[in-house]
Amino acid sequence: MLKAIRRFFGEKPSSQEARRRMQVVLMHDRMDLAPDVMESLKNDILAVLARYMEIDQHSIRVDLEQGKDYTALVSNVHVKRVYRHAHSN
Repeated sequence: MLKAIRRFFGEKPSSQEARRRMQVVLMHDRMDLAPDVMESLKNDILAVLARYMEIDQHSIRVDLEQGKDYTALVSNVHVKRVYRHAHSN
């Protein structure tokens, strides 16, 4: 029954989520990025985006994705609205 509910709501099994997390950790290790560097990168992205749009400060996710021939930095941020003029900080 629980399996059917998870499938209905699209919840990933914990093994898939654990694998994804492990892949992210391995990519960070391969790129030699310390956790504090990733946190600083996230904060810098937030600061730049906040000049141009109102964003949900708690929604940002910054991940590294590994392709066959590349590593990509992918960020996901919920945008509430876009400002007509850039705000200066």
